[in-house]
Amino acid sequence: MFDIFYVLFLFSIFLCWGSFLNVVAYRITYDKPFFTKRSVCPFCGKIVFWYDNLPILSWVLLRGRCRFCRASISILYPCIELLSGILFTSLVLFFPLASYLLFFSALIIAIRTDLEAMVIPQVFSIWLAPVGVLLSLFGFTRVSFWESLLGALVGYGVLWSIAALFKYFTKRDGLGVGDMELLAMIGSFLGPIGVWFSVFIGSVSGLVIGGGYLLLTKKGRNTRIPFGPFLALGATIYFFFESFLFRVFF
Repeated sequence: MFDIFYVLFLFSIFLCWGSFLNVVAYRITYDKPFFTKRSVCPFCGKIVFWYDNLPILSWVLLRGRCRFCRASISILYPCIELLSGILFTSLVLFFPLASYLLFFSALIIAIRTDLEAMVIPQVFSIWLAPVGVLLSLFGFTRVSFWESLLGALVGYGVLWSIAALFKYFTKRDGLGVGDMELLAMIGSFLGPIGVWFSVFIGSVSGLVIGGGYLLLTKKGRNTRIPFGPFLALGATIYFFFESFLFRVFF
């Protein structure tokens, strides 16, 4: 049984880490410089006070609006912070592998950028695939070197094949290259079985959630829906519930 104060301490630390990931995701999406002194409102340019940067709490107290110009602050900010707090606290408590702090940080950034701008930065996807393979070589991941290498290759190849077939039969682009690169990174950390579950869970959840979104908003079926967050969901579920999934499917 974990000490409640230790859990709360971890959760508060990782809320702050989630706030940092928000900043990284925003600045890389909109090509903003990383090394600036203070965060500013993107609408009015006013410097954001430190007490308006408190994870989740500040967004709630400000009612999701800038203190000065009252422009809307994206709900992605508190959602990413809360997700980071829950995810990383669970990781440290149950699977204390430092390499997966990097892995899930990249997934969270990919979720934020894909939802906001439908782009997945290569530095947090394909560029990390060799890192995952190298970490596996030295035993810092849950998969072997060969599983990691195969997972990266299969991860990219599977979505590339699906996208190629989709374009051949429909004459339209389906999956983006960013999704392929993200799945290659996922494969390097989780292996080929992790790739399969990520695609399976991601596809099912994407069909249900994406379909529900289209129905509720009454948008056309040609509306683009980011697939990266669903791949990240599949990878996360596989990582934390691998044993259960194996019992169910195998």
